[in-house]
Amino acid sequence: MNAPDPASGVPREDAPDALLAVLLGESGSLTPVQIAGAAEDTVRVRFVVDSGAVHDGLATVAEALAPTVRVDFTDLDACRRAVGGADAVTTFVDGLCPLAALLSGTPGLWGRKDLQRRVLRGAGVSRVRSAALHDETSLRRFAAQAGRPFVVKPADGVSGRDVWLIHDEPDLDRFLRATATRTADGVVLPTGMFAEQYVTGGPAPAPHLADYVSVELFVTGGRTGAAFVTDRLLPERPCRETGLVLPTSLDPQDQAAVTACATRALRALDTPDGAYHVEAKPRAGHPDIVEVNGRLGGYITRLVRYGTGTDLARTALDAVLSRPVDLGTTWHRAVLVLLFPAPPGAARITAAPTRRELARLPGVLAVDQVAGVGRPVDWRAGAAGTVATVWIGADDHDALRARLADAVALLGERFAYDDTAGRALRDDNWWTRIATTRNGT
Repeated sequence: MNAPDPASGVPREDAPDALLAVLLGESGSLTPVQIAGAAEDTVRVRFVVDSGAVHDGLATVAEALAPTVRVDFTDLDACRRAVGGADAVTTFVDGLCPLAALLSGTPGLWGRKDLQRRVLRGAGVSRVRSAALHDETSLRRFAAQAGRPFVVKPADGVSGRDVWLIHDEPDLDRFLRATATRTADGVVLPTGMFAEQYVTGGPAPAPHLADYVSVELFVTGGRTGAAFVTDRLLPERPCRETGLVLPTSLDPQDQAAVTACATRALRALDTPDGAYHVEAKPRAGHPDIVEVNGRLGGYITRLVRYGTGTDLARTALDAVLSRPVDLGTTWHRAVLVLLFPAPPGAARITAAPTRRELARLPGVLAVDQVAGVGRPVDWRAGAAGTVATVWIGADDHDALRARLADAVALLGERFAYDDTAGRALRDDNWWTRIATTRNGT
């Protein structure tokens, strides 16, 4: 997100010592260490951290790496002073994209997925119908007009939090019971919820993969300078992501189609130079957009490093500064990150595997976390409710699929849960589907 020159309004030319202001927050798709490392001697980085954060661990790390300013992110004037003199302002945190856009002078629709959908539909990039929701009446009106299934989620949601898939009347009733408030004026929904039609993609390239993909795009000089497609693992109910796979198994024609669709989406939203993460569903003749994110996708940089040795962080910084970008990725192995989910009805973990058990499996590159006994779980937390994060590599996609099946089988058999009533819960629906695809069937 390039900062325009105050006098001309034209983005400043990049220079060897260009100054990049980066807004930091929790769960960024690039860490401060990755950002500082990618900058090397050609970019001066200034980290900007929220002084109102619950703890200052992130600020402490940032201060050890580069000049760092602590500022109240709710004080726009103070934020503008904090990024003063920067050639560009960016962030790699979903929730900070709206602030970064304001500070760079390119306000967009980040944090307003409802308005994004309206713009994409108006531009002909998406055919998905959507509507803002306020109460039970507006919800049932959309269901009657748009049909089922449809998705309900927060307009400013991140990481799949509180995403509901409504197939039928029982689903709709469950959603209302869990989220709505009964008032004198009727049944009221939480502020900022919206509904959109659920799009079914084309047949996935393999049975363990989802019917949607993501596209990473690096826009520089107003054009997409580089892009690539990432496969996604079969989602868990209702719409939770469970992992990413690289390189993609899509054929070149489908890759080109979803990349072109993602590029049109960015143009429709009038996005400035930078790195973007667009989720899309390949469909015969006309892919459609799931959502557009104003930063590099989570987990992507590490996957690319494991699979190619390329530092994608540097590519992202170059794009933000309107410099030429060149991915130069040659895949020497297939890689994935598994975000193992608890089943929808789980409330607490009662048994769990050890990190060592997972690390001993063939092809496991790293085990980031394994949740322990007693931890509460809730499917509405989305990706934040992942109970194990495992990185796996192999020489090719067939071997990778077999290693994925082994890891999923171990996790599925060793994890156990109670439901909200304290009763033992056994729900093998998702993980057994993955485990049985070991040989590609």
